Formats: sequence, structure tokens, C-alpha cells
Amino acid sequence: MRVHRSGNLGCEFFAAYINLVIRGREFSMEEAKEFTFDRFFQGDHTSLGEITYGNFMKAVSECVQ
Repeated sequence: MRVHRSGNLGCEFFAAYINLVIRGREFSMEEAKEFTFDRFFQGDHTSLGEITYGNFMKAVSECVQ
């Protein structure tokens, strides 16, 4: 999946992506969170901006399998 850095990624986007990772890779929530964080933020929570990171964390806390 290609992500353009021109805008903020929303909570709904991250929730859908995390659920896709959980189902597709048969990961636990924690594994999916780590995978998604590494995939999008490359270990640096500031790389895509405060809003996008906040939306990621909100999706993680609200994500229902």
C-alpha cells in the first residue's frame, strides 16, 4: 500500500488497516499494532505528524476485531 504524505491519515483508515492485518496475517492486536506502526511510522511517531499519530493511537484504542 502506498501512502502519500500530503495529508493526515484518519482513525477509520488505521482501524480498517489494523483489522485487515489481524485477519490477513492472523496477528494478535499487539502484533498488528507493532506491524502497522513499523510499516507507516518506521519507528518514529513524528514522521507523519501529530494528527496522524494521534489518529493511529485512537484507532488502536478503539479497534474491535
